[in-house]
Amino acid sequence: MSDQAERAARETGRQARRVADSRWFELTARAGYVGSGVVHLLIGWLVVLLGFGNASSGSETDQSGALEQLARVPGGVVLLWAVAVGTAALTLRLLLEAVVGGRSDSARGWAARAKDVGKAIVYGVVSYSAATFALGVGKSSSGSSRSAAARALATPGGVFLLLAAAAVAIAIGIGLVVIGCRRSFRKHIVRPPRSLDRPVTVLAVVGYVGKGLAVVVVGVLIAVAGFRSDPGQATGLDGAFDAVRQLPAGSVLLVAIGVAFLAYGVWSFFRARFARL
Repeated sequence: MSDQAERAARETGRQARRVADSRWFELTARAGYVGSGVVHLLIGWLVVLLGFGNASSGSETDQSGALEQLARVPGGVVLLWAVAVGTAALTLRLLLEAVVGGRSDSARGWAARAKDVGKAIVYGVVSYSAATFALGVGKSSSGSSRSAAARALATPGGVFLLLAAAAVAIAIGIGLVVIGCRRSFRKHIVRPPRSLDRPVTVLAVVGYVGKGLAVVVVGVLIAVAGFRSDPGQATGLDGAFDAVRQLPAGSVLLVAIGVAFLAYGVWSFFRARFARL
């Protein structure tokens, strides 16, 4: 790389870092956590209703179902755009952090970058989904999961692709459980006041563990679809919750998972306030 190109790259990095450190960008990034909290609260509420047998016919209990419900309430479109913009800002913040975050080139530094990119993808999907529902063109995520699985199975080595996706989902789910059990989420927030410290910790632990278990179930269903070469078995959270409902005491488990998602939603609001940005 020539000296001129190297100087241009450093200047671009400084400009990006300046944007990431600006007050307005910080506020919009924090709004991303609020948007995530709203989505998780809606998912949790729908899952609790499903557990009690009160879910409306045809309603979905995953992210798309939550966003669809949000679109139906008065002012829902405005809220959807707020979720879309906030999570988009958080996505950009995470990508900037991965690129110009000042980390070392050690294995740990690259792992941290990969984690930021992974989070950016998750929040980017939420942002895109919220925007599509705000525009009135949102689609079922379960149907999308089945279509993706069908396309994967139709390609050479498609079974292995599905099994790899299942392994990733299970690993992410286990990772969420570990984060909750080890309370490693603490390093991402400023320590709350003493009066809030314990409630915030309990919310985070319950939320991470419950959400992680749900994601593990998603991974298992994708693996089953791969082993059986049946794309109908590959679903998102919606299918995972339905699978849990079929288990002995499934309704009780569903209510518990729903409460965990509610806890994660409230935790996201606290994270918006105390996040290290």
